[in-house]
Amino acid sequence: MSRKWLFGLLALVVVLFVVSVAFGSRLAAGGGAALLLAAIVYATIRNRGGSPEEIARAERGARELREEIAEDEARSGAP
Repeated sequence: MSRKWLFGLLALVVVLFVVSVAFGSRLAAGGGAALLLAAIVYATIRNRGGSPEEIARAERGARELREEIAEDEARSGAP
């Protein structure tokens, strides 16, 4: 997350807090839900894709982990 987004989010939280104190807690609940939804959407979009190199590295790591688990189970005699 860039600093510009971070400061914007912080400013939005501060404004939401001030408005919720001034007008009651119902606005805070709605604003908090909206901020949470925005954070989930942002994280989903940010994590959506990866470069082919990153995907290949992740697949290789998963394969190596599965092989290590299978070796450990074979050594310990677990099914």
